[in-house]
Amino acid sequence: MDRQSFKNLLHTTQPKSIVLVVLVTLITTLLVASLLLRSSSTLHPHSRIPSASVVSTPLPPPHPIIKNACTNTLYPSLCFSTLLSSTPPPHSKNHNATITLLYILDITINQTIRRVATTRFIVAGLFAHQDLNSQEKNALNDCTDMLEQTLYELRRAISDLRRIPASTGSLHRLYGNIKTLLSAAMTNENTCIDGFSDLEESNFTGRKDLKEYLQGLLTPISHMISNCLAMIKYVENINRKVTIIKNRPRLHNNMPQDDYQDAWIMKSSDRKMRETAHEARPNVIVAKDGSGKHHTIQEAVRMAPNRSSHRFVIRIKAGKYRENVVIPREKVNIVFVGDGMNSTVITGSRNFVDGFSTFTSATLTVVGDKFIARDLTIKNTAGPQKHQAVALRVNSNAAFYRCNITSYQDTLYAHSLRQFYRECTIQGTVDFIFGNAAAVFQNCIILVRKPNPGQNNMITAQGRQDPNQDTGISLHNCTIVAAPDFTKAERANFSTFLGRPWRNYSRTIVMKSYLGDLIHPQGWHRWDKYSTLDTVEYIEYMNSGPGSNTSGRVTWAGYKRNCSEHVARQFMVASFLHGADGWLESTGFPLSDAPRNKTGSHELPSLSPDSPPAKI
Repeated sequence: MDRQSFKNLLHTTQPKSIVLVVLVTLITTLLVASLLLRSSSTLHPHSRIPSASVVSTPLPPPHPIIKNACTNTLYPSLCFSTLLSSTPPPHSKNHNATITLLYILDITINQTIRRVATTRFIVAGLFAHQDLNSQEKNALNDCTDMLEQTLYELRRAISDLRRIPASTGSLHRLYGNIKTLLSAAMTNENTCIDGFSDLEESNFTGRKDLKEYLQGLLTPISHMISNCLAMIKYVENINRKVTIIKNRPRLHNNMPQDDYQDAWIMKSSDRKMRETAHEARPNVIVAKDGSGKHHTIQEAVRMAPNRSSHRFVIRIKAGKYRENVVIPREKVNIVFVGDGMNSTVITGSRNFVDGFSTFTSATLTVVGDKFIARDLTIKNTAGPQKHQAVALRVNSNAAFYRCNITSYQDTLYAHSLRQFYRECTIQGTVDFIFGNAAAVFQNCIILVRKPNPGQNNMITAQGRQDPNQDTGISLHNCTIVAAPDFTKAERANFSTFLGRPWRNYSRTIVMKSYLGDLIHPQGWHRWDKYSTLDTVEYIEYMNSGPGSNTSGRVTWAGYKRNCSEHVARQFMVASFLHGADGWLESTGFPLSDAPRNKTGSHELPSLSPDSPPAKI
């Protein structure tokens, strides 16, 4: 289909008058002029780029399918103008192709890719301005990284989208993959702005207009991705209805509706075999004492093959590794195997006060896909006085087993995509589990530490910004208590909350977990700067312990003190991390939806490499 043929489909089949043709030509000319005007603003960083989401030019009546698709988005005028100004997807060579929802979505994602590429070029040009200080340049670096990651995720979404017609047997997984990739791509734009918000809160002396200028560039991208998310959800709902009508099994869920057992649980013999295989056959060994091939972890990562389809296992022997480790995008299927939580320790001390952005302060940064880590500690030792100091940042599909992740403020940055944490210990103070991934924490121990004077402890800060993002934090069968060195007398001076909403659609569920006596009766804390309370989704389900009493909880419209089993199941591993089943199963990690141990024991971990897992 050529460009003119596609535009013809945008209109109804009524006879086309000369006036209509002139009108279409005029609108197209105006759009092109608008794009040129926006491009010229790269030389004028003080000017604002108008948000594409507020285009108000009246459009001719659209094709009915386009009308249905766009009216189901949050930004319909942007949706119509995006399609009107577009060319057909590059892979489409059939001039007689009929317009479909998937075809429209393909075009919309491609237009978004073009917008992101242009914006990245503009942002890169800002480095030429001599009046930027080092903190601003760091924040801009984060922005360019996030725009590159957005391009990567949108292109992967296009690849999955074009597999749909030939993959009717696994549509639910492809839909899930696309939603996850689009959700991550949208999160990246907020991450860019977050860096400048952090600078504002620290009263830095820099350019105050830079954040506003970047928001003008990035907001249209977020809105375009939001429209893509709404479209894929619309397509998925239509297919689900068709499936129900035809009385076939639902495509979006292979699990029987009355089965509360996770379908991914492996046989114990298979699990033990894989655990042994991971430990017995490493591809490379890292050792501080010189008994391995490498002395540092980063050296071993560099030696790993790029884009490997097979796991590359790095055995990290006992020792304290003082380094900031990065798993870059091209390093796929990396596995870290340590000698135990207290034996293998990766430690760093980067932090916001010393000039690092929150995004770059992490001791371990994971961008490469399908990363696995087990039996080690990841630590940021900066201390509470240094404010944001991330121990672990994850921008990929990743899984962690028996890992200790510890810092104070912003300990674990579960940034995006799908993440699974099993039998891990996470320690911190303010917002110490935060981000916008689809993240499940199963059988984990959450230890609350002593914060700075005047601070409240916030266990979670979830950053879902759009109702169609498939993201959230799920704490399942966890134990939430005070750290051993945070005494009861000290706890009287601080309040501890389960979390606060970082964005308008923040989503967190705490279920089947033990809540210690440090949890504030209200449970959750408002965060007016970033969110409204009517659209959040906070749920507590079948919890126990002195902090689980919900009678004094917040009265927000978005808070639920209970839910049905059906709703709770949606936040368990099989449903919430949809599409990752084959990969997660192959990790060898136990994946169970079983109830908590009936003994009710909630012993704190010794964090000794030779001790058995704590009872929870």
